[in-house]
Amino acid sequence: MALSRSSSWKEHRLANRLECDGTEYSVDLVARKATGVEGWKVTVVYLPRGEGAEIKVDLPNAASTAEVRRLVTELEGADERLRELCRQGAGG
Repeated sequence: MALSRSSSWKEHRLANRLECDGTEYSVDLVARKATGVEGWKVTVVYLPRGEGAEIKVDLPNAASTAEVRRLVTELEGADERLRELCRQGAGG
């Protein structure tokens, strides 16, 4: 997935298939400019590949595009960290 949709929206696929607590997800990082937010509002979105609910986990705001790219680099392929965030977002 491309890192940008428009100048105010960036998204990147972190994992095509990530199993977390019995559910398989596609995982995307979404960063967007938002009213009242300095820099970028960053969310990790878990989309179930079958049955299950979508999970969204807000991360701290990113000050710049470079910081968004750094987050992508840190989280891409970091399956255990992504599972931790998934569980946090699911309330467990």
